[in-house]
Amino acid sequence: MDLDSIAQRLYALLPSEFMAARTEFTREAREAGDRETAARIAKLKKPSQAAWALNLLARKEPDELKRLANLGTALRDAHGRFD
Repeated sequence: MDLDSIAQRLYALLPSEFMAARTEFTREAREAGDRETAARIAKLKKPSQAAWALNLLARKEPDELKRLANLGTALRDAHGRFD
């Protein structure tokens, strides 16, 4: 089992689906005899709603995520100049 691909699949799910899917992937890894990967899967944290939304934006609209990051920089600069 590949931890990176499992993590990608988990973090693409709705937050409400994360825990059950993580448990299932952990079980599958254990049954396959890969206890190290199972332990690493079990340690993956459920994303907050904000983190999930950013992950979704990064997957579906990466250019929009770049625009959002640029907006954050512009707002920070304006705030620093009290503009």
